[in-house]
Amino acid sequence: MVQSGVGACVLPRFLLDNLHLTFIKVVQPRNPTSSQDICLLYRSDRYVGFAMRTFIKNLRAYIETAINHAMSS
Repeated sequence: MVQSGVGACVLPRFLLDNLHLTFIKVVQPRNPTSSQDICLLYRSDRYVGFAMRTFIKNLRAYIETAINHAMSS
């Protein structure tokens, strides 16, 4: 809906910085509060396969890189 011009969405800044989408207009909130939890849930009583472990590793690296980029800006 955002891409078609009929919607709006609130996304974290580090995600927007990494999307590089020219059709999205970024609007800065007037009094932002910093709180964002990112969670990944999975069953502890089930086997976590190679693909899931790789996904978790890559997701963690992506988030850490984005946070470090945001902190240095």
